[in-house]
Amino acid sequence: MNKNYLIFCFFAGALAWSFALYQQDPNGAVHLYNPSFEDTPRASASPAGWRSWTPGSTPDIMPGAWGVDFAPQDGQSCVALVTREDGTVEDISQALSEPLLRDTCYTLSIYLAHSDQYVGYNLPGRIRIWGGEKPGVKTELLSVSPLISNQSWKMYRFRFVPTRDLRSITLEAFYAPGTLFKYRGNILLDNCSEIKKCNRA
Repeated sequence: MNKNYLIFCFFAGALAWSFALYQQDPNGAVHLYNPSFEDTPRASASPAGWRSWTPGSTPDIMPGAWGVDFAPQDGQSCVALVTREDGTVEDISQALSEPLLRDTCYTLSIYLAHSDQYVGYNLPGRIRIWGGEKPGVKTELLSVSPLISNQSWKMYRFRFVPTRDLRSITLEAFYAPGTLFKYRGNILLDNCSEIKKCNRA
């Protein structure tokens, strides 16, 4: 079979797959790429489809990184983010398949957990969800989780109404509410839902 023909078929198939992945959902849902953070477990790496643009942000793909054997809630891997005593935190970000629209209500669920042993980053934290104009840009804080101290997976639901159109999402580790000092903490994430429209009432 002609080599050029095989190359053409490969790229045509890849293009069709990409179009199918990113075409608009008839129900208005926004689909995340790799919402369950599937990738090869390792330290200092972001899962496929996700990336951190924040200096010093080095997420870990679990289980197994730094000797932390925390089983994922879904699939073969999950992701862990830490907070540090110098005030820096870790995050992961991606472009959205379609923008979040201003003055529109959305819901998102994420499974969250805390590991009580994480090479010294042992205190609980929480997640802040940001919308942005592009990946890595934190334009608008959309929602914040409570402090995540549960050491088994629990689903948390978030509801938010952007005040402007947003084209990316960033999931950021953060400190406990009301804390007067920065500290070493961790939070684990897995199995995000699609971002669905909801009623504002």
